[in-house]
Amino acid sequence: MRIRRWLLVLWLCFLARGAFYACALPLWEGFDEYAHYARIEYLAAEGHEPSRDAPVPKDVANSLAHVPAHDVGISFDEYWKRPEAERASGIPLPQATIYEAQQPPLFYWLFAALYRLTGSFSLGGRVLFLRLLSVVVASAAVPLTFGIGRCVPGDAVWALRAAALTVVLPLPFYTATHVSNECLAIALGSAVVWLTLRRAAIPLGLALGLALLTKAYFLAFIPPIGLLLFTPSRKKMVAALAGAAAISGWWYWHTWNTTGSLTGHNVLVGSSLERIVHAIPHFPLIKALDFGWTTFIWTGNWSFLQVRSWMYRAMGVVVLISLCGVGRWLWRRNGEIALLAAFVGCFAAACVYLGLGSFAAGASPGASGWYACCAIAAFAVLLTAGWRAVLPRRFESAGPAFLAIAFSAIDLFGTFFYSLPYYTGLISHTHNGGLPACRLPQLANGGFFTMLHRLTLGKPGWLGVSVMVLLCILWGIATVFAICVTISTKIGVYQANVKVSTTNSRG
Repeated sequence: MRIRRWLLVLWLCFLARGAFYACALPLWEGFDEYAHYARIEYLAAEGHEPSRDAPVPKDVANSLAHVPAHDVGISFDEYWKRPEAERASGIPLPQATIYEAQQPPLFYWLFAALYRLTGSFSLGGRVLFLRLLSVVVASAAVPLTFGIGRCVPGDAVWALRAAALTVVLPLPFYTATHVSNECLAIALGSAVVWLTLRRAAIPLGLALGLALLTKAYFLAFIPPIGLLLFTPSRKKMVAALAGAAAISGWWYWHTWNTTGSLTGHNVLVGSSLERIVHAIPHFPLIKALDFGWTTFIWTGNWSFLQVRSWMYRAMGVVVLISLCGVGRWLWRRNGEIALLAAFVGCFAAACVYLGLGSFAAGASPGASGWYACCAIAAFAVLLTAGWRAVLPRRFESAGPAFLAIAFSAIDLFGTFFYSLPYYTGLISHTHNGGLPACRLPQLANGGFFTMLHRLTLGKPGWLGVSVMVLLCILWGIATVFAICVTISTKIGVYQANVKVSTTNSRG
């Protein structure tokens, strides 16, 4: 019972942190948010799917003329340098389209139904409502991470620590806190991994089928499941894959027939297999991997802000140490660790392939690391298990604590000294493209409240500075609590309720 209480509090911590980011993030600053939202509004209003080149609804188009937006609008640098009257008058823009009609439909169908609950809300109110719903959906990753941790390595204490790590990892909070299908992908991706570890054929087929109707990148989850076809669980996995195909196959058949691509992604539609093969010798792999790594660890959303380069390198060392521990588990022939590693590895390879396809189409070669949010539960469990394997037994609990503190530190620094000050004009890019971090005196001399006030731009009236301050406090409490769960050596309070031997927990 105590474990459940701790897990419930961690789930509430995820919701508290997510609510802060959902309220603080400027309108349309999340990746492709306006196009995701436009598809939902179009579905709710028209009752059928839009085409990829359909113009966004009028209220969305009007908002794009008055707030910063990546690609179709002006940058935050330009916006805050303009006089207030000029900002209010808006800017002429090219026609924005609902290009996210390329995505599988499940998320949009669900949220179009929920959108109808918004009634007479303002545009900002509708967006915020859907953002908060997205946080609730993504929060399923917390108990699912715990479930995965019980399978790998099977110890409830370490499973709880992995769940706590999920609460402080930055990645879910710059993917699941804006309107997009990533929130459902986080929940379903975590469920697919957990059900695969449990060899639960029918629920796995359902979860994988729904996942494939949420994001096409879940095709990368099929090879790890396919590995189990060579084990005694082959019949269950055949049933699961057949069920997933029955649920989602129609979408991929339609997409192949209409675009010539299995995924329907704009980049891959524009790149034939022949062009991709010819691009391989010229593909800047290191550059692609570097972009993938930085956008996986921390990035300032659609403005693609970055913290100090040494921070990404330091986190690389942290993860490398964990991978050495994963190698030790593999040396011991731990099949569940191998399966988790296959999920993460296959998805990383899929991200690189997308970068290659983008390069072949003449665009940026970067592997989009934020897509890996769907594998965040597997990643958290692998990190904790890896550090457990490399540290001496008496110090092994220090591993999750170190991980939680490191990720929390980069998240705090990036959020309060880079992204939020940038969004509100406290800092801006220099002439050479660099972005200086906000300094404490800028926040201390009234800057902090100015920042919170400007973050309410385009939001509903009730979201004032006082509410933002409260959310900020809850963010801090939730972060500290999650770290304390990983640090605490008094877990024996609930260890007594979970009689799992150390020998068994180590594989």
